[in-house]
Amino acid sequence: MRQLLVRQQLLSATLAVLCLLLAFAVLTKRTTTILEPPTRARTMTVVGDRVDGAWLEEMGLWVAHLMLDATPQSIGWQQEQILKWVHPSTHGELQQRMTVQAKRMTEANATTIFWPSQVAPDPDAQRVLVMGQLETYVNSAKVGGTGRTVAYQVSFESIGGRALIKEWKEVPPDDPWLVRAMEEQARAAEKAKEDKRAGK
Repeated sequence: MRQLLVRQQLLSATLAVLCLLLAFAVLTKRTTTILEPPTRARTMTVVGDRVDGAWLEEMGLWVAHLMLDATPQSIGWQQEQILKWVHPSTHGELQQRMTVQAKRMTEANATTIFWPSQVAPDPDAQRVLVMGQLETYVNSAKVGGTGRTVAYQVSFESIGGRALIKEWKEVPPDDPWLVRAMEEQARAAEKAKEDKRAGK
């Protein structure tokens, strides 16, 4: 009986140590997750709580189109889709802004069309800028002077392993960060070309 009791105590102690080691390994491990936004042209990754530049580009364009390509008939559904991806801390505020926007569009029978021209991801800050031309039509007629260059910033924050929209705002098209991001993007493209030529 004494030997059996000693064996059981030893087994219990071994199992407890193994459980502690397993828990420690799980809590300290940084996992790489394959994450696909609603529309996808490329594979994107999330390492820990950070998404890569490709994911930011795809998601930024998706959000911009749903926010800015809208008609009185479609805007309600589009906003519902976006709200599924909004961070809880900004959900109420963004929903209120979108409700006001939808009411104005419906009352004016207005349609907006967004033509993106540049996308500048900033993986370090988990944000992306989408720049392009925004046009407005009322009763199917283009409103004079509404065709303008706009830039919108979408910021993301991870919660429960899912990157959610933390902020959506219009920024000046000549925003210094946008200029810097575009310059860095051009330098990266040039470097890739040089590396490709050097490899030949």
